[in-house]
Amino acid sequence: MFAHGIIASLLFAVVGRMVYDRTHTRGFSDLGVMNLNQMIPFAAVTFTLASVASMGLPGFSGFVAELQVLIGAWHLSPTLAVVAGLGILVGVAYTLRALFLAFFHDAPVASSNAVGQAHSQLPAITIAERIGAVLLVGTSLLIGLYPRLLLDLIGPSFSSPLFDGLRKVCGM
Repeated sequence: MFAHGIIASLLFAVVGRMVYDRTHTRGFSDLGVMNLNQMIPFAAVTFTLASVASMGLPGFSGFVAELQVLIGAWHLSPTLAVVAGLGILVGVAYTLRALFLAFFHDAPVASSNAVGQAHSQLPAITIAERIGAVLLVGTSLLIGLYPRLLLDLIGPSFSSPLFDGLRKVCGM
């Protein structure tokens, strides 16, 4: 849940604050012709990092989270673990598609396109936006590289009597 909160916050910050506030569009067809990777490169790099974190690339908190879920699912039911793994692959495909269409689409910019002309010059990413993004990326990397920071806090809670019924059901 922690990893999802950090990564989703970062993705929404890029999409909402950095891209939408400057372009006033969410349509991939409109964004694709703007060459956003060149116009607002910080947003493109940040969205790329958030995307790989979301996909569960090792080194990011998303990897630790997905690994924990898959290990837990495997202990309960290997079939469910395989289904969860397939769900991760669907998420990877969706994320790569969004990244490509929004930032790295190779469609030529049409000079007669009103959207392209209106956004020939976008405002730069502000210092506050950069600081927020760096803090979120840094947090995801910190937990991804040193997950014990959270796991040592979370682990003891599973010894709670609240989990006795769950342990009986799962045969643990």
